[in-house]
Amino acid sequence: SEGEACDVIINGFYHESEGCHTREEVEPGMNAEQINKILELSGVKASYVGFQNGEENGWYSHGDGPETRPESEERAAKFYLWMVEFLDQQLYEAEEQNQEDVFDAGVTLPEEEHERDHDRFGPRTRRRRTAIFVGHGDFMSLVLKRIVAGFGHAVEKESIPHRSAFVHTNTGITELEYFGNGKFLIMSSNQTPHLSGPDDGHLITGGSLKDGWSYLMPNDNFLLDAEVAIAFSDEVQPHVQEQTGALRSLYLSKGVGSNSFIADMNHLDVTDAADRDASNELTVVVNRGLQVVGCASLDEKTGRLSDVVIRPSARRSQAAESLIEAVKSHARQSQKVEKIVVQPKTDEGRAFFKKMGFEFVNDVGQYSEVGTCENIRMECKL
Repeated sequence: SEGEACDVIINGFYHESEGCHTREEVEPGMNAEQINKILELSGVKASYVGFQNGEENGWYSHGDGPETRPESEERAAKFYLWMVEFLDQQLYEAEEQNQEDVFDAGVTLPEEEHERDHDRFGPRTRRRRTAIFVGHGDFMSLVLKRIVAGFGHAVEKESIPHRSAFVHTNTGITELEYFGNGKFLIMSSNQTPHLSGPDDGHLITGGSLKDGWSYLMPNDNFLLDAEVAIAFSDEVQPHVQEQTGALRSLYLSKGVGSNSFIADMNHLDVTDAADRDASNELTVVVNRGLQVVGCASLDEKTGRLSDVVIRPSARRSQAAESLIEAVKSHARQSQKVEKIVVQPKTDEGRAFFKKMGFEFVNDVGQYSEVGTCENIRMECKL
């Protein structure tokens, strides 16, 4: 049966990760002329973009070997930008030309009340413009992560896959609604409504762990390396600020998660918090890639270290030790204070700080282990 013609775009940026090669030997892929000969059999005419060596050469003729992970990520960023611009252009042209196939689908007209939105094969009163992107699983995952992040996606470690990914079966469909300016709703992911018949189960392939998807997960050796970062509290990046807030809320409270081995060991009470000067306060975090596993606050004017917390899962690592050593190192280099002061709230916290070179001191500055849990202070001279 004859169908309506559609615009076909062959985008040289939209191919599977690692490019085109046979046993490490580069294959150039087809050029525009070769692709056109295949499409002519069905009467389809295509336009071409993203062929880095020109349309007269194959789509991977620029490659000098299998594509590396950083190259795949860079290409995904390019394609995502192109895709958003393409979709925005569709909306712009529809508005300028007052075309009827672009409209607010969230509004139901009286004649559409009988339609079932979840019936993918049901008839529609109004035809909607649809863009279909046919690609391969891993690269589609790279693009989808950028869609979900809304221009906030970041590569965690160069050459290492991200710690999350989207899985697709062969012919799996992910449906998105686009609202312009990079705004997406993910309506469904990896669905196969065309393979929903009682005898179609064997046709669903390629989306299990045995099909190699688990190899996209990075090895823990690459993610467990801890790094310490220090910044003024009002300069902390949003994703770090969100994680440190969650850590403190969970593990510096008396509620859920108070089993952290340094939980509450140095939490300021309300009166202490009121005396804090944000202009002098530094946030110290221990990162594993983009994941925060520990944090603390340091007042550079008073040397007061507070709100020290480490995730329970990082308990066996050196995350806590790395955090305190970084605090002491920074304080020595800045030369703004002569000592670091803490007020741990638990026996475990006091034992930890003692191991890290802190000594007990009473209210008059004399070193002593005598005092209540609420007023014991410990100091580390620099």
